Amino acid sequence: MEPNNVNPIYIVTGATDNMGSAITMRLATQGKAVVLACRDVEKAERYAAEVRAKTRNQDLIALPLDLSSFAQVKEFVERLKGLHRPIAALINNAGTLPRHSKISPDGYEHTIQVNFLSTVLLSMLLYPLINEGGKIILSTSMSRRFVSLPYEFPAVSHFTQIGAYAQSKLALTLFSIYMSTTMKLRHVAVNCVNPGVINAGMLALHRWLDRAADYIVNPLPDPTKGIESTILALESGDTGFIFSGDTQVKTSTMLNNREVFIKLCNDTMRIIKPHLQDN
Repeated sequence: MEPNNVNPIYIVTGATDNMGSAITMRLATQGKAVVLACRDVEKAERYAAEVRAKTRNQDLIALPLDLSSFAQVKEFVERLKGLHRPIAALINNAGTLPRHSKISPDGYEHTIQVNFLSTVLLSMLLYPLINEGGKIILSTSMSRRFVSLPYEFPAVSHFTQIGAYAQSKLALTLFSIYMSTTMKLRHVAVNCVNPGVINAGMLALHRWLDRAADYIVNPLPDPTKGIESTILALESGDTGFIFSGDTQVKTSTMLNNREVFIKLCNDTMRIIKPHLQDN
């Protein structure tokens, strides 16, 4: 069966990790056309074949996406344009939690580049291509509640594994307020999702969560439970919310310091604007 090129696509970044694979499988089961946007495209191809076999949905496409580089993000967008397919949703699921700091090709701390800057760039580049009434989903984390953004952000002067990750998720959550406001013009909804504490491969429960998990929940739920927030956000007509479990709250409730918010928006747009103008 040949894919229907009129069928709008759902883009899932990090589509082969635990959460991403569960989202991909759910969408494919629903008959949706899915683009698996992954750094390891061969792994994505293998998983796409597995999903096709299980769901009989042939409309799955694997494309390479490396969020550690703005240039790689733009190359992905060009490949996506070459499909000539309408876009229903962008699900920003991909993220990283490295133990050690390293600098991206663009000169930013790797965690901040992948989880925040490149995710924002991808969303802003795809926004004009998304169908009216479409969705942009951003994956956040409860860790955002325990940090603040330093004045020098997105620069990172004192790297810690959890600190950089949490700051990237706080920044993404706050910037989604700006995105949800500006993207209302074309009725594109922008929402955050918080999957909660799950048995996800990216976290791997390394050290910092192992013991806490024993007290929080044992055993941890599998990723199929964590994706419910994403499914609810995709089905919702609302914008500017954080979906967590079966609840939703306005993202603006996270806005405690307007000065920090304005600086974040200005600094972020200053960084990504040249890359938006190239397209």
